[in-house]
Amino acid sequence: MPAAARLALLVPLWAACAGGPLGGEPTDRFGERALPTRYHPDRRDYASFAVAHETLPEPNYLPFMVHRFARPGGLVDVLILCRWDAAQMPIPVHVETPVIDDSVQDEFSPIRPEAYVRAVDQALDLWEEAHEGLVRFERVFDPELARLRVRLVGRRAPLMADGVQRLGAAEKLVDACRVEGWDPEAERLDVRFDMPELVVHLADEAGLLPPTIVRRLVVHELGHALGMKGHSPSPGDVMYPVLRDAPGRDELSIQDVNSFVALYALPNGAHFVDAPQADALLPRPPPAPPGGGPRVDKAPYVDARHGFEINVPRAWVRVEEPHGVFISDGPSWDHDASLRIFVWPSESIEDFMDCCTGALLAEAWYRRSAEREVNGRRVRRLEVEDAAGERARDLRFVELGGGRVIMIVAESPVGFEAAWRPWFDESLRSLTVWEGNRRLPLLAEQGAGAVPASHPAPR
Repeated sequence: MPAAARLALLVPLWAACAGGPLGGEPTDRFGERALPTRYHPDRRDYASFAVAHETLPEPNYLPFMVHRFARPGGLVDVLILCRWDAAQMPIPVHVETPVIDDSVQDEFSPIRPEAYVRAVDQALDLWEEAHEGLVRFERVFDPELARLRVRLVGRRAPLMADGVQRLGAAEKLVDACRVEGWDPEAERLDVRFDMPELVVHLADEAGLLPPTIVRRLVVHELGHALGMKGHSPSPGDVMYPVLRDAPGRDELSIQDVNSFVALYALPNGAHFVDAPQADALLPRPPPAPPGGGPRVDKAPYVDARHGFEINVPRAWVRVEEPHGVFISDGPSWDHDASLRIFVWPSESIEDFMDCCTGALLAEAWYRRSAEREVNGRRVRRLEVEDAAGERARDLRFVELGGGRVIMIVAESPVGFEAAWRPWFDESLRSLTVWEGNRRLPLLAEQGAGAVPASHPAPR
């Protein structure tokens, strides 16, 4: 089996390693040991936190980074952000040279242990370069001098109960953040962060993994070692829980960078929000658009990587993905309506759907479909509901020519499709693609909206 086809699930460490909630009678001090984080991130919590911290870089996934502790009195728990202190930088790191079991080596093309040590070095460099000094490491050759050890295991990863092999683990993540006191004036806990070890297995059931895949594993696990308790909800992020075979998958996304920049710029132990112990969900407003009708930004969002531009709804959040952009009326992890524009190298709509729409269309209920030609391009439209009957998706696939297909997905809550459709239509009317030195409308008939050849597309 090709190595690129066998990437494994990276299991959330608190789920795999943590015990249950702390028991006993309410006390007059915070619990020292973190609880399993059962928090359901809510955009309203984040909005309140952002008001108090006006310089937070966005987009980010800060609510997924929190550590949870019992608050004195026992009625609510407190969620905080926890990481290494600046005084602990650079973090001394020891990388253990692996001993590779003969049973996992390819006898015709063996991989030297030093190649995996080099992969770890590259992962450390990636984090340092992306954060311009906020995060720093120092390689040490004596393990006794290290605060963080990276252990490379040259054997097959163990099977979990569900049959999945866990290739990477941030050991003792549940105990990494410890509370030492409470500073009520600063609304923060005095904390100590310590992550002693990362473990990465170098082989799965098919044999030894290439160093490039091991580098991806280490990049992800270093994110946990730097303070992230959970996982990102966005597939384009390094801290997404599933490692995927995609170009640049070991590079930090803008959300990854923003989230860790925010984590290390905020006071250590910053109080994010209180959460009911029973994790009761607050009532939410109906998922309808705001009044006043659709409004779009005057300046377009330009994707020079894939040759398109679009005027997006005003104040919507944009998250660049490896193959396009995700746009939503709230954070990518908590929103009502969204647009996704995705460009992929494919000769036809059929080829694209075979390779890339499994998750979107899995067990979906098909409402209607249609096909037409717009400006000489073949366009297919599908309207579906997800398997749970909660989300309505309007998908359009357009053959761009030159071996490319673009997919546009407009998604909104079932029952509110008509309310959100004008917002989608207003934005999609402006969607243009670049052909040589021309910008041409994608979904509207060519005419007054087309830009002549004398107006070159941005480069």
